[in-house]
Formats: sequence, structure tokens, C-alpha cells
Amino acid sequence: MVTKTVNYVAVLGDAIGSRRLLPRARTRLQAALQAALRTELNRRWRGDIAARFAIARGDEIEGLLLGTRGLWEIAHFVRAQFPEVDWIIAAGRGPLSTALGATALEVDGPCFHIARLTLEAAKAERRVFAFGGFGERVDALATYYSALYWSWTPRGGGGGGGSRDDIVRRLKVHPTAVSHMKRRLAWPLVAAGDTMFQAALREAS
Repeated sequence: MVTKTVNYVAVLGDAIGSRRLLPRARTRLQAALQAALRTELNRRWRGDIAARFAIARGDEIEGLLLGTRGLWEIAHFVRAQFPEVDWIIAAGRGPLSTALGATALEVDGPCFHIARLTLEAAKAERRVFAFGGFGERVDALATYYSALYWSWTPRGGGGGGGSRDDIVRRLKVHPTAVSHMKRRLAWPLVAAGDTMFQAALREAS
């Protein structure tokens, strides 16, 4: 009898540069992150989660999904809830070598090893969304996503003709107006790219 291999999606989220925060600010971030995982993320996506998300290594989160469903939304939830730092979200697709546990910290296997290698490569390549075991199409779209993210993020050095602070001073507008303007100008292209990205993730599941 042939046993079918069951693949899961391990998700790692690393707060880039969190160690550069002042001690009090970093403590607040960790407390808020812990609360968000407990009261919102793990509850909202409980139907998609195989082992709950938990904090590991200080400012890193780990979770295990049944598949790709919920991955896009969870990644964007984390970024939206904690914008004071940039995030690398890395996902690895593969089987487990242990039984399922209550949290991802209690589980191990190839999917986590792939996610860890993907995370380390993403740090070197300045990717903010990275995937291992999903195929070339998803990988290419992740590269596009990261390039677009850094082009719109002041911390990434982008900003279409200077940093956001430079543009704010030049146009004499509030910083949020600059972000809004950029999003409006490129929104059709961004929306189309995001739709393709999400479709590729569904197909890879």
C-alpha cells in the first residue's frame, strides 16, 4: 500500500531591523505581536491553520498552514498591524517529520527546513515575500512583489524621485498623502499583479 505524502506550508515571519528599535519600543512590539497572534490571527484563520502561530527567536513568528489558503491574507495582516518594522514572510511547502502539535514550535519537518532556507536567502536578496517548493512562477511573482514593495517604502530607499521625507518637504503635504498618491497612480498595475500572484499560490497548493 502506497502512503500519500501530505504537504503543509510552514510560514516564518521575521521583523527586519527590530533589534535597532529602542528597548522600550522593541518590548512594545513583542507584546503587541504576542497579543495579535493570540487574540486575532490564530482565531481569524483557524480553519486554515494546522499548528498555531507563535513567537520564536524574539521578533520572529512561526506558523503551519494546511495549504496556501490564508497565506496571502496573513502576510498582509502582519504588515498592516506592525508597520513600524519591515517584514520578511517566508513560506516552505513540504511534509512533516513529526506529529502535529498545538503550535508550530512543537512541529518539525522538511517544510520548516525549506522555509528557513528560503528566509535566509530572502534576507540576502532583500525579498519581503519568499517561497520554497512552490515553483518558478510563484518565485518570479515574489521577486516582483519585493521590488514593488521597496520602491514604495522609504526605508527601502525608493520613493520615485527621493525619499518620502524629501517629497513631503517639496510638496508640503502630509506623509500619508504621498503614500496614497503613489498607490493611486499605479493601482491598476498593482491590483493586476496581486491577482496573478494569488492565483499562482492557489494553483501551487
